Amino acid sequence: MAPETANKPSRRRHIKSRSGCKNCKKRKVKCGEERPSCRNCSRRGSLCDLADESAVPDAPARNPAVSPPAPTPDNLAGQPNSLALPRAPTSTYSGAGLGGLTVLDLELLHHYTTSTGPTLSSDPVTRHYYLVDVPKLGFSHPHVLYSILALAASHLGHFRPESRQYYYAEATARHTAATSIAAPLLFDISVENSVPMYCFSSLTLFIAFANLKDDDHFFDARNVIPSWLTLFRGLRTILEANGRAMLSSSIAFLFRSRDHVKDKGDSQQQPDQEALREFQDHLDTCTSDEQTQQHLLTAFGDLRSAFSSFYAKDHCNEDRTRSIFTWLYKIPDGYIDLLRQKDSNALCILAFFCVLLHKLEYNWWLKGWGIHLIDRIYTAVGDANHAWIRWPIQEIGWIPPRRGGPFQGLQHITTPAS
Repeated sequence: MAPETANKPSRRRHIKSRSGCKNCKKRKVKCGEERPSCRNCSRRGSLCDLADESAVPDAPARNPAVSPPAPTPDNLAGQPNSLALPRAPTSTYSGAGLGGLTVLDLELLHHYTTSTGPTLSSDPVTRHYYLVDVPKLGFSHPHVLYSILALAASHLGHFRPESRQYYYAEATARHTAATSIAAPLLFDISVENSVPMYCFSSLTLFIAFANLKDDDHFFDARNVIPSWLTLFRGLRTILEANGRAMLSSSIAFLFRSRDHVKDKGDSQQQPDQEALREFQDHLDTCTSDEQTQQHLLTAFGDLRSAFSSFYAKDHCNEDRTRSIFTWLYKIPDGYIDLLRQKDSNALCILAFFCVLLHKLEYNWWLKGWGIHLIDRIYTAVGDANHAWIRWPIQEIGWIPPRRGGPFQGLQHITTPAS
């Protein structure tokens, strides 16, 4: 009898697996009880109520070295232990609720709707989408809501330098929660989940741009390229999986081309065309590998189109931002592979792109990227190729590190190699 008695607790513990999520119970299928979303709900793109038991973790608790901001009357969420808000017993959430939200989460949501959202677009229609439609989507898709909170935390960290590490830690915690829910859906994009997944991916891009520039987490440690450069691959995967459905969805207006974007622009506003042409001529003869050359020429050709659109007459911030996003979206996978291999010509193309990033750094989420990236590229390409990135360096106004004497900082980039 003793062995049977000893086995009873384990059997009772196993019986608890019957308390799966409501969706699985309704469909009468076995629930794996994975958290924050079971596998069945993740596969179907449904909201899993197991998220109720997976509250967003408090970043300072995981990282005691990070100090929260001092409490102030207008910043109740700055207290070390945010108060958990109990979920109302009469909640009408179906499938998965968002229990476990804290006072800080409410502050972040308020900050997003009043401060962060308006900075994401200068176009009235797109701005309304980020301010109204995206939060509504977040109430039924936790990965969208957690991404909203993460971006708001990054925004606060940017403008509250004394508490920057704290807010960035909070942003990381919430975006990690969002990614754990969204990741399984990337392998099962459907008409039903394509819009929230696109929203999650676009918010992820803003988060990647906005977070610490000196944090290697946002760079591939073995390469020069930042994470947001490869994140556009995921965005393209979502659009290619359900392109037609997206064009007839509630966010179809985001993909409509604008006639005035085709304007070639005012020639007086155009960048130094001679520098662009010189590097174009260099690419025509830089390698005997036809495939490599094709990847380089395609990437640089699209970048020249982005320059033309960027400098077009009467273009607003929305058009200029769209021009850089279009280039990041269109660049071929082969070009990304060349960047990973630290191909000098591919890196020089990226240096030209830094000019556009730098001119857009009045957007808080892009601030500092042009200089930060050109610094890494300068180190990676080597002395023999510094001449090819002379024009981007001059446009950005960045000063290379000094070598030897006081006048040896710029002498080695004065003329291209023959």
